[in-house]
Amino acid sequence: MREVTCGWSGCSSKPEAALDGYRLCRKHFYDRAAKRLEEYRAALRRTATGKVDHTATIKFLSEVISQTTTLVASAKFLDPVHRDQFLRLSLSATQLYKRIKRNARRRLNMPILVYREADSTRMQELTNTVDVSKQGACIATSWLWEIGEKIWIEKPGNQLRTLARVAWLKKGEPTQFLMGLDILDCEDFWGLDLASRKRRD
Repeated sequence: MREVTCGWSGCSSKPEAALDGYRLCRKHFYDRAAKRLEEYRAALRRTATGKVDHTATIKFLSEVISQTTTLVASAKFLDPVHRDQFLRLSLSATQLYKRIKRNARRRLNMPILVYREADSTRMQELTNTVDVSKQGACIATSWLWEIGEKIWIEKPGNQLRTLARVAWLKKGEPTQFLMGLDILDCEDFWGLDLASRKRRD
């Protein structure tokens, strides 16, 4: 019976974990997972709108979390240095997984009031959202905002408001910009958790 070896080219070590359909030894599993994790993290930093389909990333991160947990629990003679290495890898994958899930965007067109934090005259712009996440939004605006500045956003009618930070700004239509916001003081300003629960019920 042919002995199963690591799926890394030229490696004859015994496989102890799986990633992307390959059975790998612990060293090559770690090398491949750490490299891919950094690639996904870099791609996420480059993506301003958050409109990328993260299905493949979520699948990869789930696999890394599962496999590192199994490795740490079952690998024999795993020294403390390598154990800590795998635990850090699992923690990094978990943090990125939570970040992607938290920032998953949903298309939503609703009216919104926007005004500067320190604007005593409360010059308001009534505009609309393009898409939203639990702690963010993309909105249309005709004003030129400063990246990093703090602004108020408010739902007309019920006067529910929250403080947000301008994360990015880009040209949309000829007289309009698209602006990305990070919500600073509310876990779920748009009620996405409540909407999800209602759909399940």
